[in-house]
Amino acid sequence: MNRFPQRVLLRAPLLACAALFAVLAQPACAASCTISTTPVSFGIYDVFAMNPNNNGIGSLTLVCSTDAGNVALSTGQSNTYAARVMRSGANPLTYNLYTSAARTRVWGDGSGGSRVMRAAEKATTIFSIYGQIPAGQDAAVGTYTDNITVTITF
Repeated sequence: MNRFPQRVLLRAPLLACAALFAVLAQPACAASCTISTTPVSFGIYDVFAMNPNNNGIGSLTLVCSTDAGNVALSTGQSNTYAARVMRSGANPLTYNLYTSAARTRVWGDGSGGSRVMRAAEKATTIFSIYGQIPAGQDAAVGTYTDNITVTITF
């Protein structure tokens, strides 16, 4: 008789940042930027993996005809940059978005230790968005999403 319960490998397909919404905070002189995004998609999350899921990479492209601006990302559903949260129904899964592949600086609005990025002046700027899901989360099977708002301040 087996005295140990069977371990069942649960795999949860994940998609973070399904939609990035743009907000332009602009002064009286009209600033103009066109924004396009590629969602951060993590693929399959393995609940038994010992290392974090660093598969999530998306992009944000800005084409600005005016001076450069600061580019901030919102907290999404979590209301904190300490750990963003994706949800599949009521089931949460923590993750975060970073400014570089090293995944050491959280991309946010400058508060809570987060960083903003700077768009190039009168040029096209392409930013990579690096995502990470910490290891060891007991996630239910499902599709997890979060919506992040992009804000450009001139």
